[in-house]
Amino acid sequence: MPDDERCQQFADYLLHNYVQTTSRFQPEIWACFTKDNRTTNACESFHSRLSRMFYSPSPNIFVFTENLRLIETEASLKRKKTPNHPNLAQARKTEIGKARGSPKRLFRRQNR
Repeated sequence: MPDDERCQQFADYLLHNYVQTTSRFQPEIWACFTKDNRTTNACESFHSRLSRMFYSPSPNIFVFTENLRLIETEASLKRKKTPNHPNLAQARKTEIGKARGSPKRLFRRQNR
């Protein structure tokens, strides 16, 4: 560590607020090494999936909103998933089909 007073102050701050057992934010709150679901996995997974849905850094607004609708539909289906729903895969295809609309309609929306 550099021999600098500011570095020492910052290290002391980290110890005092995050590492020591008497700290304000104890390691049990923020450390996720022993947890199955680590803090950023869901966020990184969502971002990866979202970026794969687009073929350019600045997608058409209709393509963007359509993909967000698809994500929302799938999330809604997952929330509604119940044991008495025998064929969730078929329901998902049906709901996604409804969200997408017909290919001709989707094409017209994207090319306005």
